[in-house]
Amino acid sequence: MKILVGADVPAYNPTAGKNEIGSVRPLGGTVVQRLFSDDTPDGLNFRMLRSHFNGDEGAYDTPRHRHAFQQIRWAQSGNLNYAPGQDIPEGGIAYFPKATWYGPQHKAAGISVAIQLGFHGEQQSGPAWDEVRPRALEALKRSGTIRDGVYVQVDPDTGEETRTDSVQALFEKQYELRFGTPWKTPDEGYEAPILMHPDAFAYFQIAEGVECKRLGNFFDHPGPNADVRLSMLRLSSGASYTLPVERAQLFWSTRVGLRIDTTDYPELTFGYSPRGEDGAIGAAPDGVEVVLVELPRLD
Repeated sequence: MKILVGADVPAYNPTAGKNEIGSVRPLGGTVVQRLFSDDTPDGLNFRMLRSHFNGDEGAYDTPRHRHAFQQIRWAQSGNLNYAPGQDIPEGGIAYFPKATWYGPQHKAAGISVAIQLGFHGEQQSGPAWDEVRPRALEALKRSGTIRDGVYVQVDPDTGEETRTDSVQALFEKQYELRFGTPWKTPDEGYEAPILMHPDAFAYFQIAEGVECKRLGNFFDHPGPNADVRLSMLRLSSGASYTLPVERAQLFWSTRVGLRIDTTDYPELTFGYSPRGEDGAIGAAPDGVEVVLVELPRLD
């Protein structure tokens, strides 16, 4: 199991000092903390980020778009916009299914914890994809331009513009360069992102000193274990919860009180338990509340 204390993870602006084509999408005044990422033997690829949106002057804006990967967003603070008139309120969680349209979005202030995940090139994090990225950026630069987070290609004969979300354009080009075949984003299975209000769900006991809220199971892939499972756990003093070994798990504490082995951790401590590894989380004397994400598997 890997553990990170949020306050100890350095933050940076990934696009600082880069031109628009090099950064794909400017982040404005946003700074990001990289928490966890993995590219697993069974084809799962994910990354977990904590983003700090720093006011209207440095707001993060994107056009209406969609991705081939799945996303989970938790609003640590602020109301996090994801479409006109649609915000994730503080403490809320939203699930963004793969290929589902959302936006345009304007994130002006607040802190978000986000997980992006997919299989076999849907999400592209890690060294294998980093190696392809420079060639993909050069290819995009030769055939088009990026304007305000949109990749624009102009037909030389007709002058007609083709507009694609810049991040998805980069993913498609990276996939083509790595595997030699074009990538096509599938049709959406869900019409819109799903917004959850965790405070409206009630806890129920699943073990001595352990309570659970089941927030949702979402299937974007076929198979009995292919769902993303979102839950919250509340552990009382001295209680322990064993993380199932058959799935990879991501979790974070919403307040002080997380105990792992004999170490007590502050609020906003993040954990990753890979598939096949033993792990357990516990509570210090005042108890703890934890958001738990069980990642899918295709086998």
